[in-house]
Amino acid sequence: MKKGDAICPRCGAGFRRLELSSIKGTGGQFRCPVCDFVLEAFDGSTQVAYRLTIVPSRILD
Repeated sequence: MKKGDAICPRCGAGFRRLELSSIKGTGGQFRCPVCDFVLEAFDGSTQVAYRLTIVPSRILD
């Protein structure tokens, strides 16, 4: 398992990224749920999950 962090370059939202190489995933894209920016495209060779950890302050205004 690989763990890491990612930040959306458009809105600044922060994410925890987990990747499991022992499980096949689904191809597609992960889009930021705050601004809809494409953060990553998947080929399905591994299972990848994102969790929102930091909500940009301007969204809270």
